[in-house]
Amino acid sequence: MKRILLAIFVIMLSCLVYGQDKPQLQLHSFRIVKSAGGMANLGTLFQNGWPKDSNGEEDCAWVRVRFENMTMADAANVKFSFGNSAPIEDIKDKLKEAEHEIWLFVTPTENAYMEAGLDKYGMSNRLSNIKLEPKQAYDVVLRNDKTMSINIITKPEGAIASLETGQKENTPATITGVSLGKHTLTISHNGKTLKKEEIEVTEENVRFEYDLRERKMVEFISDPTGAVLFINGEEKGKTPLTIELPYDSYNVEARLSLQETDSKAFTVSGLSETKIKLEPIKKKTFEAFATYNGKKVDADLYIDGKQEGTRQASYTLTKPIGKSYDMNMIYYGNSKKRKIRITKDMDVEQEFKISARNSFVWPWQREYDVCPVGFSMGYVSKQLVTRGEGEKLKENGVWDDGEGKSLHGMQLGLHFQPCFSFGLGLYSGVFYELYMSWNDDYDYNQFIEHCIYVPLHAYYRLPFANKVALSVHGGLGFNYSVYGAYTDDEDNLEDFTDFYGEEAFPKRFNMAAEIGLGFRVGLVQINAQYAKGITNHKSYESLGDYKTKQNKLSLSVSYVFGSN
Repeated sequence: MKRILLAIFVIMLSCLVYGQDKPQLQLHSFRIVKSAGGMANLGTLFQNGWPKDSNGEEDCAWVRVRFENMTMADAANVKFSFGNSAPIEDIKDKLKEAEHEIWLFVTPTENAYMEAGLDKYGMSNRLSNIKLEPKQAYDVVLRNDKTMSINIITKPEGAIASLETGQKENTPATITGVSLGKHTLTISHNGKTLKKEEIEVTEENVRFEYDLRERKMVEFISDPTGAVLFINGEEKGKTPLTIELPYDSYNVEARLSLQETDSKAFTVSGLSETKIKLEPIKKKTFEAFATYNGKKVDADLYIDGKQEGTRQASYTLTKPIGKSYDMNMIYYGNSKKRKIRITKDMDVEQEFKISARNSFVWPWQREYDVCPVGFSMGYVSKQLVTRGEGEKLKENGVWDDGEGKSLHGMQLGLHFQPCFSFGLGLYSGVFYELYMSWNDDYDYNQFIEHCIYVPLHAYYRLPFANKVALSVHGGLGFNYSVYGAYTDDEDNLEDFTDFYGEEAFPKRFNMAAEIGLGFRVGLVQINAQYAKGITNHKSYESLGDYKTKQNKLSLSVSYVFGSN
């Protein structure tokens, strides 16, 4: 029993040692070839003569070596030996030609052996008892038995990767036991072949990646051109650039310098845009125009001394943010210069107000505010004038002894003076007037009245400079007494308010023909106005043919808010 167990152990150990020492390179299928590629006369392959042995006396034997599972580079470096009795006289490398073989010309012998060696794989097995005859062809195969595990990656995943050996896996796939050398790889999905190609497996080349996604041509442009383009951090070239990209999401960056960059995220799909514009230098679009005498005019534009355009009412400009430009608008010899710095939040309308520079300019050609608004405060007085039957009576209309007197008060309000062409325009506004009077000769010794006044005048302005002007206006004025009352200081009597339109009293409403003057210097304007009554108040109509009208005089000072 012990002998049987010992025998089994020796056999197993021998198998293990044999398995460990089995050469990776294997020579096999050594055979005699009767003709080369079907040609009966082998001599036709060697028109310069058949290779001879080292003595030049005997024709060599011809051994053709084919390779399995080996790269061309490895095959070219294999060393062959037939023993001392059969030296190799010549070697021809046909690996890159149609034969894909190594041709060995060996001295003939009755008993030779054959073996091959490669530094990184060691020696092959030995073929013994080989008879090599002169001018005879032999075929032999050298196979590399080393196998590798290869990785096949696809985008998208989930495809089937298969080799001609029948091995197949779903991607991402790892296929084991793949011999070195060339193989046919097929990638399919849902029964449709997406990719089929020949791959070469080496010890260094075991990873194969395929992008099977649909693709689309995308054009990248930049303003300015010549920016370096990066897609997902990888440099692709300079703009303008057209690249074919698979369907996916990307980040693109156009870079002129470290400070001048622009980036954006985008997705390539069937519906996505085919042109993407980047602006490494951010820009602002704005309108530049000239005004003269308060109106837009056709002017010439110069930027940094270079003419941008001629005789245009406005210029649409797009300039880099952060830059500054010296701009000059010229209109019939008059000009306006401005230094404009381009910012993100700048006004999109840039006005150049051109002032007259020549020796004589008509007033309506001078520059002025188009629509100034003034806050006015001043003195106002009004008086009732009655005429009829050869008589004339002036009175304040409040007290019986008010003959020859006026009712005095103050005026507050806003006035508007829009101008159109040649200095012509309108004058209007809304004013509040307060009148007060005292007379201790009466029980009702105090009078107070609140009025609203609205003028509607034609207007003419004679400007001498941008904010220096003389103006004249005239038209109709409308007054309405909102509230009026007689009171006593001690409040012993009830206020008397129901008097408007009664005998010897005026009406609430008054319309008058008016004329006024204004003189403005900077933000201050002085105003004077006189009103001649039109409305007949009929205060003394019961006494005869008398007509009573109300006249008014005002002096005020305004603070003017210019439109410029």
